[in-house]
Amino acid sequence: MMIGIVIGITALTLIVSAGLGARQKVMERVRKFGFDSIMIWAGGPEVVPPNTGAPATTMTLEDAQALKQSIRSVADVAPLHRAQADVKYQDKSVTTMIFACTPTLGPLWDLDVVQGDFITDDDMTGLARVGAIAPTVRRELFGSSNPIGQQVRIGNVSFEIKGIMRAKGVSPRGGDMDDRIYVPLSTYMIRLANVDYIEAIRVQFKSPDNIKAAIPEITSLLRERHHLAAGLPDDFSIVTPTEITEVAQKVLGTFNILLVLVAGISLIAGGVVVANIMLISVNERRREIGLRQAMGARSRDIMTQFLLEATFVTLAGGIAGVVIGIAGSQLLGAITKMPVAISWESIVLGLVFSSLVGIVAGLQPAKKAAALQPIEALRA
Repeated sequence: MMIGIVIGITALTLIVSAGLGARQKVMERVRKFGFDSIMIWAGGPEVVPPNTGAPATTMTLEDAQALKQSIRSVADVAPLHRAQADVKYQDKSVTTMIFACTPTLGPLWDLDVVQGDFITDDDMTGLARVGAIAPTVRRELFGSSNPIGQQVRIGNVSFEIKGIMRAKGVSPRGGDMDDRIYVPLSTYMIRLANVDYIEAIRVQFKSPDNIKAAIPEITSLLRERHHLAAGLPDDFSIVTPTEITEVAQKVLGTFNILLVLVAGISLIAGGVVVANIMLISVNERRREIGLRQAMGARSRDIMTQFLLEATFVTLAGGIAGVVIGIAGSQLLGAITKMPVAISWESIVLGLVFSSLVGIVAGLQPAKKAAALQPIEALRA
């Protein structure tokens, strides 16, 4: 009788734990994005961010400066440009992401240097050929040796490593934030790529409450600067932390609904098994029921007995399912590196659902037992 309940509650516990863990991971990624920041990408919504095809060329450094000067709620801006490139050191080579940026990107994206220095204003004005590398690039190119002061080649240009970044882990979009090399944006635009446009602008506001009101202002300013007539679509896209959260929650919600349906089917199957076995039990225990009635038990006493039996059996199955589910969640997290979170919600849900299944499944058998006549039951 317990097997179906154990399976269903185990599945339910796993689902709740995985769902809570995934939600925590989503919020961690939103926190990394920044609750007080937005990203403005060059190109329309269909190319956010533009990872494939020809790059959008509609955004400039002057746009970033105009945002900081014209929008009063903006605290600071960090223009940037990304590109994949081969970085070589002696006989080693790695393909990594070049982040061409200004010094403001560090504090705006919580980037810390553990050794050496990040990009400076002097690097920008002097078109310095310097860079700061993240841990993955350092490990693949330099191993355990100190990279500070060493020369690497990006394309045909030599860059001196001046800093080592602190590990950041996974980005809000799921990329490796440690597989990067940061170089001055001015150096990249003039010495390395010979371009006059940028890919994105990170905008930090004085308060998260400013974001909603500032979006129309930013849109109007950029449309005016890009000479977009009324009716033409934007040639830029704005991504806010709210949008990231909503998209992630929708995906998680759909996934969790599917898993809950699977757990629900298991619980229904377990309830059917409990009901059938309890019905069989009523037929096998007719003499016991008749004897109790002859000794003065009322119909509701018989009904209560069978309901309690069904509830206790399923509750015991629920407890076993919760224990197995918690152990399974920890094992699942250790094997797959998925985030899991054990909470009182998963335990309470498991016990409540198992009790409900017991009551519903035991109702019909209890009614049948209570309806037996004492004389007929004793003759069985």
